Amino acid sequence: MQKTGKKYSQIMNFLRTPTPTLIGIYIVMMLLFSLTSENFLAIQNIKGIFNNFAVFGIMAAGVTVVMIGGGFDLSVGSTAGLAGIVSAVLIMDGIEIPTPYVFLIALAIGSLVGLINGLIITKVGINPIITTLGTLAIIRGVCYFWADLNPRIANVFVQSLGRIYLKNVFPITTVYIIVAFIILSLILKFTRFGRDLFTIGGNENLARLAGIAVDRVKIVSYVISGFFSAIAGLLLISQLGSGRPEYGTGAELEVLTVVVLGGVVVGGGKGNFLGVFIALVIIQTISNGMVLIDVPVFLRMVVKGALLVLVIAIDAIRSRRHQLLY
Repeated sequence: MQKTGKKYSQIMNFLRTPTPTLIGIYIVMMLLFSLTSENFLAIQNIKGIFNNFAVFGIMAAGVTVVMIGGGFDLSVGSTAGLAGIVSAVLIMDGIEIPTPYVFLIALAIGSLVGLINGLIITKVGINPIITTLGTLAIIRGVCYFWADLNPRIANVFVQSLGRIYLKNVFPITTVYIIVAFIILSLILKFTRFGRDLFTIGGNENLARLAGIAVDRVKIVSYVISGFFSAIAGLLLISQLGSGRPEYGTGAELEVLTVVVLGGVVVGGGKGNFLGVFIALVIIQTISNGMVLIDVPVFLRMVVKGALLVLVIAIDAIRSRRHQLLY
């Protein structure tokens, strides 16, 4: 009986998340795009959809951790851009630092940015939106220091990082995302850090009273976000074949849309990677479908924004009904 009750509780908790709504929307969008474009369900197009969301997906992994803890990170796009262009410069002709060292430098850059964000937010006490908006601008300016170099990626291994297809069908980048999401899910579910993070996101004052090292946990969450942003930067230069200072510009808005659509509460305390993954697939599918049917760029932005508002509104109504019933 206890097992049955627990399973029922898990099912009900799942149904109260945005994930079922997202799945329903995705089915509708798939039907719509398949009817309006004969190329939408082509294997090559499906491969492109799953390959193209790699950068946003990896960044979303880190941002999900930050937001579950009640934080916010707008610097992920700039951090990815910085890690990417520095890596591209270090492996360009004439410098050619060994690839493993380049990767370590890139990951160190991302982690350092996350550490700085975390320290400013926790120790100085500046709002996370203001802090990460400031670091976004600073880092983007630093990226332009190498603007004149326009480094090209000649390293075959780096080129293949974001372009390999398993058995010529399944993009390796999707494997990266799935592995990252699974690892982070296990960390959040089975480690003290994960439990503390959810507690902090749910009620920071209560977490402090319970003896949780709130500042340390928050700092670690921002380091994780910076770390994954650096990985996204490496994938970015691999897929595009060069390093440019503008890479990653605007990515933070796309990532935040994915994370919020995936059911991560802006105030913190709730969220799961399954919902984020489904939201990631939906956003990329919608983007791809609108390109195929030649929807103007400004309308694509309107559709994404409307979808975000729609899902949040549906789940707000559902939450209110649940509160009234119970």
